[in-house]
Amino acid sequence: MILNDTKKEIEKTYRTMENFSSSRQWIISEAKNIVGACRASISASHSANAAIPGNEDKKLSEAQENAEKAAGLLRNLQQKIKREYGKTWRQDLNEYLKNSEQEVVEAFSLLSIIKKKKIPSKEIIFRIKKPGSYMKTKSTVKVSDEGYIFGLLDCVGELKRVIMDLQNRNDMDSSKETFVLMQNLFEMLEPFTNYSNSFTDLKPKIDSARYSLNDAKRLQ
Repeated sequence: MILNDTKKEIEKTYRTMENFSSSRQWIISEAKNIVGACRASISASHSANAAIPGNEDKKLSEAQENAEKAAGLLRNLQQKIKREYGKTWRQDLNEYLKNSEQEVVEAFSLLSIIKKKKIPSKEIIFRIKKPGSYMKTKSTVKVSDEGYIFGLLDCVGELKRVIMDLQNRNDMDSSKETFVLMQNLFEMLEPFTNYSNSFTDLKPKIDSARYSLNDAKRLQ
C-alpha cells in the first residue's frame, strides 16, 4: 500500500520524539534538586569564609555535603538518560543538562578555593553513601565542556563576595591571595570570548565575570 512505508517512518519518528520529550522532562524535573543543593553548598561556603577562624568547620561540612548530594543526583540523572535515551544522549540533550552541570562545577570550585585545594577537573571526584549504609565511597561525575567553562565563570563572580568577606574580617593577606587567583582564573577563561557567537550565553557570562573582577580590583 502507498502509506505502508510512511506509516513505519511516522511511528519511528513518534517513538524518537517521545523518548526525547521524556528525557528532557527528567532533566528539567531533577535540575531543581541539583541546583537547590548547589545553592545550599555555595551559601554554606560563603558562611564558612565569613566566619571567625576556627568556627568554619560546620559550614564547610555542610557545603561539602550539599555539593556531593548535587553531584550524586547529577551522576544518577546522566546514567538514567544514557540508559533510557541511548548513545547520542550527550549530543541531543546537552543544552538541557548544561545548567545543572555548571552549578555543580561552581559549587565544587568555590568550596575548593575556600579550602585552599585544587579546583576539580571536568571529572569531579566526590563521595557518595553506599545503599543501606552510612559509609561513603568514592565516585565521579563528568561534565560537558560548556558546563565546566560556564561553572568556572560563575565561580569567578562568587570570588568577589569571598574577597569582600575576607576584608570585612580584616584578613587582607587572604583577600589579596584570592584576588590574584580570581584574576588568573579569569585570564585563563577570557579567550573563550572568541567562540561567543557559537555558544549561547557565553559572552554575557564572560562579561559578568569581568565586571566582578574589576569590582574586586577596586577593593584592593
